[in-house]
Amino acid sequence: MSTMLGTLRAYLAILAVFIRTSLQAELAFRVNLVVNIVLALVGIANAIAGVAVIFSHTSNLRGWTFAQTLVLLGVYTIVNGLLNVFVAPNLDQLSQSIRQGNLDFMLLKPASSQFLVSFQRCVVWGLSDVLLGVGVLARVSGEGRLGVGPVLLFGLTLAAGVVVLYSFWIMLATFAFWFVRIDNLTTLLHTFFNMGRFPVDAYPTWLRRVLTFVIPVALVPAISVAVAVAMVWLSTRL
Repeated sequence: MSTMLGTLRAYLAILAVFIRTSLQAELAFRVNLVVNIVLALVGIANAIAGVAVIFSHTSNLRGWTFAQTLVLLGVYTIVNGLLNVFVAPNLDQLSQSIRQGNLDFMLLKPASSQFLVSFQRCVVWGLSDVLLGVGVLARVSGEGRLGVGPVLLFGLTLAAGVVVLYSFWIMLATFAFWFVRIDNLTTLLHTFFNMGRFPVDAYPTWLRRVLTFVIPVALVPAISVAVAVAMVWLSTRL
């Protein structure tokens, strides 16, 4: 037990160094940071406006109410922000690191290569999406009372969903060892993930199946912790 705690503390210390150095790099270009935050505000405003336009012509969207769709949008924004903080900036560069040989430096370090590949860079402005998503959820859920139990369950399933998407993403990025260039695959993943901002029931049957069984976007709200653990194990083995 003490060995596991020591290992956990060591990795948390490494993560703290990654976050600190990334924050210093981001603050060196403060205008860029402000611009990205403004773009995040514009993005969430456009998304809400799009939902409002849809519901100005109908009272429900395949059984989804306006409030429920906004909750889904808030969840999507939170997950997107969390992925943009660490996962996207690191895994999008994995294939390039393999081609240029930069990955060799990580493989030689006395730490998990998967951990170093996944968390070496932190994009701070991604947290603005997380805060905006939380704001949307707070505004919608503020109309009713939520107990501690449902909030904890929501947080657990949300975390499990993020882990599943991360595991799927890193498994896809790992194929760069065999196929070298997988830029089109990651672009396709971004496209399908962006569809998660709207109810999956609104899409055609074939696309619903893709978002459920091929790319697990539709499974994120209800995924179990067991499946998340299994996905992490599979990604690590791959």
